[in-house]
Amino acid sequence: MEQRGNEMDFLIQSRTHFLQSDELYDREKPYSLRFTPPEGSPRANIKLEKHDIHVRDVRQGKGNLDFHKDGLAILGFESKMTYADYDDEHIVKDVFLREVSNLLKYFLGAQHVQVFEHTVRKRHETFPISTGEPYRYNQPTSIAHVDTTVEWALAMAQQLNPQLASDIKNHRLQCVNFWKPLTGPVKDWPLAMCKPDSINPETDFETCDLRWLYLSNQMPNEAWIFLQSDTNPTVNPVAHTAFPLPRTGDDNVNPRESIEVRALVYYGGFDERIEE
Repeated sequence: MEQRGNEMDFLIQSRTHFLQSDELYDREKPYSLRFTPPEGSPRANIKLEKHDIHVRDVRQGKGNLDFHKDGLAILGFESKMTYADYDDEHIVKDVFLREVSNLLKYFLGAQHVQVFEHTVRKRHETFPISTGEPYRYNQPTSIAHVDTTVEWALAMAQQLNPQLASDIKNHRLQCVNFWKPLTGPVKDWPLAMCKPDSINPETDFETCDLRWLYLSNQMPNEAWIFLQSDTNPTVNPVAHTAFPLPRTGDDNVNPRESIEVRALVYYGGFDERIEE
């Protein structure tokens, strides 16, 4: 525990992976392919190194986070979904993604929200030790990273809306992530967020001297939303990573299960009302 003035900051020491500094990345961008590449082509060129991190619990002050200033916030979220529904792609798309889209639109004051990806993660009991076999579900990502760049988000928006491709660049566009657990409280591999005012996106993903935050005992009705890219760069993107919590002696901790949604948020170029 660390005290700063009148504020009590509860710090956890943990660890995560960062991209190594390597001359290779002056010639090509880091990448990891989710498909088998042509023979002779490497599946990934990522070189990692592990660093200690100190993560502050924001449970007591979660309401002080301001998305427009900090690039991240914690929202209350009540869904019609049952636990079993998250294994049904049709229900996820018809119910859950519409709920998330409407929540983001209301909260951000956006004109249009377009979900383009979602991922369910259920930690295998052996993770982070690999079984050597494909997992049924995606596993937590223990690498500090940002999902998108502004250029990528613009290209995706134009690809999804070819009829508006020439006009999209004339309006503000954000790429925003939504993340919540399927069960709770989360005591296993929670998500940590890096305060965006503490990083330089051009260099700091290779270091570990950053300000990390997490929400202790996160429940399924508590959701993180956080910025990944913005054509109006007043706030840096939010780097994030899963991290292991120190053992407390409780061996009955359930493996983390979560769902994340990636969405493009438009502030012009569309004429749309909220769907009920």
